[in-house]
Amino acid sequence: MVTSSPSVAFLAKIEHGCLILQDAGSEDDVSDWDPTSSSWYREGSSLIFSVQAGVDGPVECEVWKSAPLTVLPSKLFEASLACSSGWLVLHDANDHVRMQFSGFRDSVICSVMVDDPQFPSKVQILLSAEGE
Repeated sequence: MVTSSPSVAFLAKIEHGCLILQDAGSEDDVSDWDPTSSSWYREGSSLIFSVQAGVDGPVECEVWKSAPLTVLPSKLFEASLACSSGWLVLHDANDHVRMQFSGFRDSVICSVMVDDPQFPSKVQILLSAEGE
């Protein structure tokens, strides 16, 4: 039996309760995000979204370039993200957690699935080329 596995997976305490996904060459500033008004925010080729704060426990995160066998129940958001460098970076606000992985050229559709829309402790980032 063949099973798919995530491109990146980790379990970490996320100090400020947010993760940032961006093109590796991006210098876009997501500091205008107001987490009290929206669970996510995009500026150019950078996305920031809410996860469970580190004081409440670790967050389990998976990045998928193919469909996982089991998808989490709630879609936090879906957005197109420019990826001109061909590499994506996933990190927390202080760069305590930082993963870089090959992305897609031009743009990528990012769907973020979570176990709990208010305080996600498990996150799946599903990536697909735009137009697939």
